[in-house]
Amino acid sequence: MKYENVVWDWNGTLLDDVRVSVGAINRMLERRGMPGLTVERYRDIFGFPVRDYYESIGFDFARDDWDGVSQEFVQDYDALAADVQLTEGVRPVLERLKEEGKRLYVLSALQEDLLLGMLERFGIRDYFEGICGAVDIYASSKVDRGRELVNARGIDPGKTLMVGDTLHDAEVAEALGFDVCLFAGGHNSAWRLREKGLVIERLSELLSL
Repeated sequence: MKYENVVWDWNGTLLDDVRVSVGAINRMLERRGMPGLTVERYRDIFGFPVRDYYESIGFDFARDDWDGVSQEFVQDYDALAADVQLTEGVRPVLERLKEEGKRLYVLSALQEDLLLGMLERFGIRDYFEGICGAVDIYASSKVDRGRELVNARGIDPGKTLMVGDTLHDAEVAEALGFDVCLFAGGHNSAWRLREKGLVIERLSELLSL
């Protein structure tokens, strides 16, 4: 791999949590008498800003309180997340990249204290030189936080690959000057990701880039 730095997304990339996310949103939809989503449908429509995605599936923020909806999702997600696991192949990939001298980072829309707790829970915190999460629970754009990470860590964008699972990760990479590799096992469908860049089906494919 020609890159010196690899910036990872968390949810849907390192963490295999798509079914948990779909389960949480379906609980919310059921309470409101609205039809649920299949995993396939979810992957076809999920995106950022997350508020726009909620509106696309029937939430009306003239009636639904945005803060309340955000809190509700976190509560439902947490109730379902006890058995969530890392994506298959994560540890060998991280180990190999570290052995090759790559500097690894996490850039996530997940609130940073929750992100740190999850990394500790799975025992992979020490693989990463920098961890940058959101300042709140609202899953807003990662571009500004990404700029802070680049500046704080002195990251050379031209020597950096971002690995994510959504169209937003491709947008973030473009804004920050990174190359991007998109994982098809996460929160967006492969057909959507192919419009934005290189797509891999398994994280182990990353090692052959």
